[in-house]
Amino acid sequence: MGYIYTKEEKLKYIITKLNLSNKDIFEKLELGRVTLANIKCYHQNRLRKHHLYAICSAFHIPMEIFEDESIQTEEKIDEILMNKINIFHKDYELLNKLNGDWYLYSYPSNSSFAKVWETKTTIYKDFSVEDMHQNRGKLFIGKNQSIILKESHNSKNITSITFDNNRVTYSHFPFSRVSKSNGINKELFNFGFFSRKKIDLDDATKILGELKDVQLKIDHNMLERINSQI
Repeated sequence: MGYIYTKEEKLKYIITKLNLSNKDIFEKLELGRVTLANIKCYHQNRLRKHHLYAICSAFHIPMEIFEDESIQTEEKIDEILMNKINIFHKDYELLNKLNGDWYLYSYPSNSSFAKVWETKTTIYKDFSVEDMHQNRGKLFIGKNQSIILKESHNSKNITSITFDNNRVTYSHFPFSRVSKSNGINKELFNFGFFSRKKIDLDDATKILGELKDVQLKIDHNMLERINSQI
C-alpha cells in the first residue's frame, strides 16, 4: 500500500495515473512553461490552491482528494478517481457548434422504404436531443468522440449515434449508428452523415455510396450460436 501525504505528492501521482502530459495541461489551462514547472516542483511548496482548482476543473478530478487529509493512500485515490471521474464532459464550445437542427442521412433497414432516410434532428443547449419522429435522447461529449443516445418513441429501443468531435467544425460529417431495424427488430449497424442543410436525396445517395459498404445486419446464425451456449 503506497502512502501519499502532501498535496504535491497527490498531484504528482494523479498526473501520472491519468497519463497527463505537459501538452494536455498547456492546452487546457494555457499555463506558461515557468508556471507549469513551478507547479510540478513537488517539493518546493509552490503548489497553490488556485492551481489545484484549475487542474481539478479542467480534468474532472475530485477536489476532495486534496482537501481531505484522511485520503493518504494510492488505493484510496484510485477508488475516488474510478467512482467520480466521468469520461463525458460539459463541453459547451462543442455543444454550441452542434446546437440547432441537423439532417441525418443513411440507408433504411428495409428496401421497401424510401431509398435514403432523412431524419431532421435537433440538438438543444441542455444536451437533449429530439428527432422528427419524437424519438428523444441526450448528447454525451467525450474527449475525442461523442455519442447521442435516443429512445424510440414507439418501440422504446435505444439507438446510439457516434461521431468524431474534430469533424463537427464542418457542415457535413459522418456518423455510425447502432439500432434495432424497423419492423423485424434486429440489430443494425449503419454509417451515415449529418448535414446542416437539407439536401437532395439523390445527392445523399451519391455521398453514401453502395449500401453493402455502409450497412451491416447481424447474422441470425450468430444469434443461434450464442443461444446454443446458454
